[in-house]
Amino acid sequence: MIAIKGTVKNGQVVLDEPDGLPDGTRVEVMPAEMGRPTVGMREEDWPTTPQGMGDDEGPMTEEEIKTVLAAMDQIEGGWLSPEDDAAWRAALREQKEYEKARFFDDAEKLRRIWE
Repeated sequence: MIAIKGTVKNGQVVLDEPDGLPDGTRVEVMPAEMGRPTVGMREEDWPTTPQGMGDDEGPMTEEEIKTVLAAMDQIEGGWLSPEDDAAWRAALREQKEYEKARFFDDAEKLRRIWE
């Protein structure tokens, strides 16, 4: 789902455009100036977006690009432990081998379908 934008007025969020969410729908509201979280980031590690760097304000300036790249450099990689990373890579290799072994059988089935 895409983000729904609005403005806080008198302690309530007023949407820019009516959305059609049914009454009682739970939502999460985050100030637009905050950067969006990425996988493995804790909320306190979210980069803040400098004022005026919204996605609807046209192309980014060179200074804005430098700011974003600096924030990206601060994000720690390696969100998987070494053991989990090794298991994930092994599963990928296993899946690849399985798909390679079945390729010709699957290709033959498709060829027969299209005859």
